[in-house]
Amino acid sequence: MGIVYNTSMSPTKNELVSAWLIKQDFYSGQGVPKLEHIGGFRLEDPNGKVGVELRIYADHADTSEVIYHVPLSYREAPLEGGEKYLVGISEHAILGPRYVYDASGDPVFEDQARELLAGKAIAQHHTESFTDDARITLTGETNGKKAVIIRKPVAGKANAAGVIGFWENALGQELSGLVLRTA
Repeated sequence: MGIVYNTSMSPTKNELVSAWLIKQDFYSGQGVPKLEHIGGFRLEDPNGKVGVELRIYADHADTSEVIYHVPLSYREAPLEGGEKYLVGISEHAILGPRYVYDASGDPVFEDQARELLAGKAIAQHHTESFTDDARITLTGETNGKKAVIIRKPVAGKANAAGVIGFWENALGQELSGLVLRTA
């Protein structure tokens, strides 16, 4: 289980994701998003080298609150062949430079998501160190399957096999929905 550092990054994760998000085909906003981190969880790299965080954001840029799921990976050095997945580079106040990637192109994320679907990896709380997040559950037949990221999760009962994630709405109510489905 990994350490969640209570420190700063420059630029921040929200700033990096905001600039990256507007270039993605799943972005439905009309300009620069106004992101709020409202949920998610972490997965552990068994080698302790790569941070993996599945972040859920609300975009408050207009009157309709759109939810985005953005899994990120954090590395101390560039990911070989990962240029097209690079979200940006940030200076972590404790760890130094971090190369931040859209985790969909990171083999550590792919392996750990598959392990999660097989029931062999445990989701970690997104803001607390050394804490399993028992709310993150599987639904349907997931063992041995590849994970597909649901970029715009919808709260409610899952209609496919995968991973149920949690987030809060603008009123502070906890919502859940499918964030990874099986391929």
